[in-house]
Amino acid sequence: MATRAQTGLRNVRHLIVIAHPRRSSFNMLLARAYADELSARGHEIDLRDLYALKFDPVLSNRDLAAALRGRALSDVRREQAAVRAAQALTFVAPMWWSSFPAIMKGYIDRVFSEGFAYSVKGGRYKAMLAGKKGVIITTTAASAEELSAGGIRRAATAIQDVGVMEFCGVEMLRHLYFNSVVPGMPEDAAKRDIESVRRFVRRNF
Repeated sequence: MATRAQTGLRNVRHLIVIAHPRRSSFNMLLARAYADELSARGHEIDLRDLYALKFDPVLSNRDLAAALRGRALSDVRREQAAVRAAQALTFVAPMWWSSFPAIMKGYIDRVFSEGFAYSVKGGRYKAMLAGKKGVIITTTAASAEELSAGGIRRAATAIQDVGVMEFCGVEMLRHLYFNSVVPGMPEDAAKRDIESVRRFVRRNF
């Protein structure tokens, strides 16, 4: 993992996209700790709570028609502007059915569209988000052993890190996994995970 000295990431604009329906969720606590630590170090934060925004995750025929016209729908343009302005992108979400929640998957479907996040012209593919750094923070009820033994962690890394972030040119700094996150989890475990997020920020930004 690259250190702050190696990345040189100072005074960076961060886009943090969180997908969890409960504002009191552990995911939100992690996102806030991450954002607070970044702010304390002089970084600029744009935190996008997809549920609070009531983001529509459904890729519709209107989206496809708008793409053919070369102008995305207004809600998508708003999110693309936030992505464009950011130098670092962070997704925070639970793992549901071995993947992102539907609202996060729909955000990627609609916002990371062809012509914005990547392009294919004359048979040639081009990543269009090059120069940005990426972080993914995933919580799961499974233990680390269960996640690895079933191949789910390896699959998630391939799909999310490589198939989304790196495909679009984003340089992944790290995919942080927090395991055994369940209602009533031990307080010391929650504090340890939150401190892990803060420590990651201190070492990399």
